[in-house]
Amino acid sequence: MNVLSRITVFVGVVIVGGYLAYHHLLNEEQRADVMAAQEEVRVAVEEISDAISPIVSKGAPTKKQEREAAEANRARTAEQWAAIGY
Repeated sequence: MNVLSRITVFVGVVIVGGYLAYHHLLNEEQRADVMAAQEEVRVAVEEISDAISPIVSKGAPTKKQEREAAEANRARTAEQWAAIGY
């Protein structure tokens, strides 16, 4: 078995094991804790990305700017749908 096959098998076992552990070994409170930790990690990664983005992106919008633009677009769309009666 070559190295790539071993890595693939290892990653597959970890994914399946994590899935089974999450769904069968954790109660609702523990699942909520896992989801909260996942959200904290996501926010931290986005903050780091936004911090280094001006250095590497050369003027491209940051994730925060993209989220704000998407939220503004959702609000405009909701107003337009409300204006036509939906």
